[in-house]
Amino acid sequence: MQELPDGSIVLPQHLQYERKAMAKGRREHFTGHFVFGPNEGKAMDFESNTEFRIALVVLARPGVVDLENQVPFRWRDTTGKVHTHFFDFRASQKDGSRIAIMVKAAHRLKSERLRAELAAIAAQVTPDFADRVVIMTEKDLDPVELFNAEIVHEFRRSDPVADAAARRAVQGLVGAARIEDLVETIGLGADGFRALVRLVGTRELELTEAVRISHDAFVRRRAA
Repeated sequence: MQELPDGSIVLPQHLQYERKAMAKGRREHFTGHFVFGPNEGKAMDFESNTEFRIALVVLARPGVVDLENQVPFRWRDTTGKVHTHFFDFRASQKDGSRIAIMVKAAHRLKSERLRAELAAIAAQVTPDFADRVVIMTEKDLDPVELFNAEIVHEFRRSDPVADAAARRAVQGLVGAARIEDLVETIGLGADGFRALVRLVGTRELELTEAVRISHDAFVRRRAA
């Protein structure tokens, strides 16, 4: 949701897809939607907690510029019958390549039949649809990467005053600095910390090591 200077708001664009509506409201079934992108301009549905977490992680990766969900792909089985498989996500990267992502629970991949079907689908994907296909499960979620993706998402809403102060604080940064020291320079307490997290999210800053974003972590300006 974007708030305009006159006080009006622009609702996020809800991504459309061919697949029938997702199953929502079922007991013991985690579903929902979230907003993302510049000015929270897009909204996306998800059908499991794993899907939601993978979406956040993929969106937070430096090379990713956009994410689609429930992308339809036509494929043929061994009898020649045409089916439609909906890839859970398709990530567009800065270099122009695209990655089609299948999200599955790890225990389901024990099924030889499912693995064979997924392999058949992936083998038929051509460059006009995606450059490569990957399968992701909950076991592919690195705890540190997930934590950082979640905190970036949590603090995504801009604070013009704090964001401007954070950019001034890092404008002349040479080398690395501890986040806590930058927070003190900004002088806005928790608002300054959240602003620095947003700079990590917009890739203006980067962590010097693969650690959780915290006051003790070190960041540096990203190379242009």
